[in-house]
Amino acid sequence: MERKICIMICDDNIAVHESIRAYLEAERMESISVYNGEDALKMIGSKTVDLIVLDIMLPGLFGTEVCKKIRESSSLPILMLSARGEENDRILGLEIGADDYLTKPFSPREVVTRIKTILRRVHGPKEHEPKHRAGNFTISLETYEARIQGETVDLTPKEIKLMANLMTNVGKVMSREELLDRVFGYDYPGDIRAVDTLIKRIRQKIGDLDTGFIIRSVYGVGYKIEIMG
Repeated sequence: MERKICIMICDDNIAVHESIRAYLEAERMESISVYNGEDALKMIGSKTVDLIVLDIMLPGLFGTEVCKKIRESSSLPILMLSARGEENDRILGLEIGADDYLTKPFSPREVVTRIKTILRRVHGPKEHEPKHRAGNFTISLETYEARIQGETVDLTPKEIKLMANLMTNVGKVMSREELLDRVFGYDYPGDIRAVDTLIKRIRQKIGDLDTGFIIRSVYGVGYKIEIMG
């Protein structure tokens, strides 16, 4: 029997769990409920989870810290929830590794729609050319793995998708709007600074490695890859 997709809901509000769970069950997905960050981290280590819906304002360990700890060792998709709608909070969520961000109050239907969109990006139909190479850097969209001279680089699915687009167009400037559409999808409600956030994270992760290329910023337009040497 095929395993059902399992979603972890981490929120201290029982009503949130009940409303999201009902919609997940309608989509034939399972859910696990935890109510604080410490339990979420323990459960992730012992259960097979496909995505976590993670509230920021948790008792004890804040959701932002949970997100950071998950990203230290895993590319598990994260949909972050917050009662605050400030733009800086959305950017912070993306900077620390969240895949998407949703502000309370929200419709549970929208939560499940966002979950399905994230999972399609991670597990959906693959590109016609799933492997991409630039310099010493290789990415597979079939396994969502990134390697530099055979060594694994821990990139999130969105970071891998962004790099795959840049590597397909070496030397060509790709605008922020184009990258936003290709990485987040046309219906993404965020702004183009999400692309800058991803680029910043990627540079931090590969900056000291021998990639054989640089990611060049083109002022007022976007980014491109330039092969070195």
